[in-house]
Amino acid sequence: MTARSRIAVVVALGGLVAGYGCGGSDGDGPPADGPGDGTGIGGDDASTGTTGTEGGVAETDAGASDGAAVVDAGVDSGPVDSGPLSPSYVHYDINHILSTGQSNAVSNGGTPVLSTTQPYANVMFNTGVMTAGSCDGDGCTVYQTPASFLPLVEGDRFFGYAVETMSSALANRITQASRDVFLVGAPKPSHDLLVSLHARSGNPYYCLRKGGCDWWAPKPYIRPFSEALMQINSAKTIAAGLGKSYVVRAVTTLHGETDHYYPTVFPHEGTDGTPNKIKNYADALVEWQADFDSSIKAATGQTINVPLLVAQISGWTNVPYSAILQHQYDAHVRAPGKVVLVTPAYMLPFQNDCLHYTPQSERRLGEYFAKAYNRIVFQGVPWEPVRPRSLTLAGSTLTVVYFVPAPPLVLDTTRVTDPGNFGFEYADASASPATITKVQVSAPDTVTITLSKPPGAATGKRLYYAARSYNPAPPNVCPGPFQGPRGNLRDSDATTSRHGYDLHNWGVQFNLPIP
Repeated sequence: MTARSRIAVVVALGGLVAGYGCGGSDGDGPPADGPGDGTGIGGDDASTGTTGTEGGVAETDAGASDGAAVVDAGVDSGPVDSGPLSPSYVHYDINHILSTGQSNAVSNGGTPVLSTTQPYANVMFNTGVMTAGSCDGDGCTVYQTPASFLPLVEGDRFFGYAVETMSSALANRITQASRDVFLVGAPKPSHDLLVSLHARSGNPYYCLRKGGCDWWAPKPYIRPFSEALMQINSAKTIAAGLGKSYVVRAVTTLHGETDHYYPTVFPHEGTDGTPNKIKNYADALVEWQADFDSSIKAATGQTINVPLLVAQISGWTNVPYSAILQHQYDAHVRAPGKVVLVTPAYMLPFQNDCLHYTPQSERRLGEYFAKAYNRIVFQGVPWEPVRPRSLTLAGSTLTVVYFVPAPPLVLDTTRVTDPGNFGFEYADASASPATITKVQVSAPDTVTITLSKPPGAATGKRLYYAARSYNPAPPNVCPGPFQGPRGNLRDSDATTSRHGYDLHNWGVQFNLPIP
């Protein structure tokens, strides 16, 4: 089956969950009797127990399931959002962040608006953070060409009502750090941002990527990736008219839910035409970043690389496990410094629909993205979230050594309730697998897990963290800090939020084989 026909099947199944474009109803929730994940845990379907196609490949270390090695660079390189400024930093007057994704990117239900004033010199287009117009349930047909910049505030109306996206919090936290820490005493002591969105509610990767999808023809919908390049050209023109230098620094994405609910979209051809090149969502993220990077450099003439900053999916409700979370982890390992896994989201409250972030969570998430951006742009080192650096088994003891942005590690059951064993779970293919009897932080960067017995020669040994929702069991378990897939591991980052939020870095979700 071709990718196009797969998309047609998805549409037939429910308009990609009832609202595929940028207007009308949202497109991210499952249908009442929608399909399950189907990819399972380590090769087994989580909902049916039948053999699946995901995972089960041995690794060289705690890296991606394709065997990619961990790149140990830039980790534990001092407190987050602290100096000194990297000598590689180059000043630009306008630093553009492009944002893509689906309904959480455009903040479905994200009311009330919180950020109504601009405390610095950050800007948006005079059309708003978003530039698409004349939208319906499938897409948008008009690019509202910007004529100027305005102070960056929230209130865009993607769904017909004003919302709080993460844009303002992202930009304002970056500029605050630039003025208070990184650029103090510099000739130009501020890092000013332009943020623009080209997301579409309910769109899978296949429709957001370069070239987009053609199932909607013959309607003249603007393809989201093309809109991103239009935004760049508009920004360049306006900046030049103001006599300001301009660069694109990063692309952010809040995405993955539609590809979770409809995994049969994969495999499909690459944007270069190679048949079946994109076998899963990890391949998609790697391709997405490469296409953004090359297209942006061609449009701007810049040599500065453009990373894709990713938040991990935590908001699924139909099956115990989502393969997407591991694909996001895998892409981070496979494309170091290019695809950047910023944070999980299980510590953030969701709306009552169990699918979308509250306005406060949008704003807090923006500040998490800002921390990764600051590490990359100002400190000049890769961002590593709290994730395994190595995983070893000796007898009945599992030792997990972590990348830790701000040691020490902490098991926190106050901000996130304990789902059992602080979110860790052991499994293997034996008839009676060992169970976890103890989890403890044994060093500033190390978690030690004691099993009920040595697994011995058992095959299929795997460790999960915050990856399965068995307490209580799905379907329709609202995600967040108090139920659903979650864990209690975080670092001790004391980065100051502009809005009083905790900004500890929480352990990313994973499903990893044990060597």
